[in-house]
Amino acid sequence: MDILNKNYFELFDINVSIDLNKSILDEKVKKLQLTFHPDKFANSTARERKIALMISSHINDGYKILSDIVLRVEYILKINNYEIDDSKTINDENFLQLQIKYSEIIDSLNITKNQDSIKSNIQDLKIETRDIVSEIKDCYEKSNFHGMWLALSRLRFFKKNIKQLGSLLTI
Repeated sequence: MDILNKNYFELFDINVSIDLNKSILDEKVKKLQLTFHPDKFANSTARERKIALMISSHINDGYKILSDIVLRVEYILKINNYEIDDSKTINDENFLQLQIKYSEIIDSLNITKNQDSIKSNIQDLKIETRDIVSEIKDCYEKSNFHGMWLALSRLRFFKKNIKQLGSLLTI
């Protein structure tokens, strides 16, 4: 079916973009799921039920990917035919030093559990990620896919650190 051949941006009828309005995406997903949800095809033929299930799965996969900034950037690179071996590393000494710094901070905070320091570092990392997303947008506008990939590698690292620090917060 034609809907299964659409990329996720086409599927939800939104422009390919690093930024995404989550509420608009939510509305589009809801509308498509209302149309293609497998339960609507319970009394249909086996073939129609199978197609509805495939479409529903495609919608869910698209939503998952477009909802997450890291997955969305990876997907944009993919639909632009830019793929690079994930085992390649970034040769950026400043970034390496930053990785070491945050690894040491996380190790230290894992011991001390200083909540104020954890929150402060999370805020610092969120600022870093915001700056990186801006860099990714600039690279995309210039069709600099390699630059996008380099920035994406840093974004993954900072997102992972935010998650690690978040797990140290007590409720």
